Amino acid sequence: MSQSRYDLNPAYVIHARSYRDTSLIVEIFTPAQGRMSLLVRGAKSGKAKKSHILQPFRKLHVSWAGKGELPVLSAVEEVGASFRLQGEALACGYYINELIYHLLPRFEAAPELFVLYWPVIEAINNIETRDQALREFEFNLLQQTGYAPLLDSDWQSGDAVSPGQHYRYRIPEGPELTSVSQGLIVSGQTLLELHNEQFDHLSNMKEARDLARALLHHQLNGRELLSRSLFTSMHKLQASERG
Repeated sequence: MSQSRYDLNPAYVIHARSYRDTSLIVEIFTPAQGRMSLLVRGAKSGKAKKSHILQPFRKLHVSWAGKGELPVLSAVEEVGASFRLQGEALACGYYINELIYHLLPRFEAAPELFVLYWPVIEAINNIETRDQALREFEFNLLQQTGYAPLLDSDWQSGDAVSPGQHYRYRIPEGPELTSVSQGLIVSGQTLLELHNEQFDHLSNMKEARDLARALLHHQLNGRELLSRSLFTSMHKLQASERG
């Protein structure tokens, strides 16, 4: 990449790690550049520490300059609202960021996914809209990163999926009509609702969640996400408190 400068780009922080004594390498998500890394020199020093601003779940405008795969941040400002997610909402936010980090290629524009990001962050903060927001994000991410699953036809026969039938979903091929209950079983109704992006009217959220989890696990090549470990720890703590 040649020398370049970008000013006041909308961005979200999805990951950050320390670099030497006072600097950070921050992974950001932007509409035009997609996922990219920035070197933030002196982020942890000075009176106005940039590390206080460069946090997840904040709307930011970011400027940078440089060449290669690690340009240098030149300015950052917070714009609009931010969220202080807690508990399961926080784990869901980390989950969304991890999916972007591991599945969205560097420097690949993703404007549609970028537009969806903030509404999903808002929705996961409400337990009543959390599950449907996560399913919408998961399937949009799969589609926009080139992994769109087959949902509306039998992968073997080519017949249209029937809402009254049940299908065994084979990954990565797709659904196949079945009369047995072994494997990843999904109703035709759920498949068609997902195909038609009816995320606010999913009749079987568990089927949709299990299918999304299996598809993402395949695309992640079996990589375990830290956010899922956080979910597990939270559920164990809640169970011990109830017990």
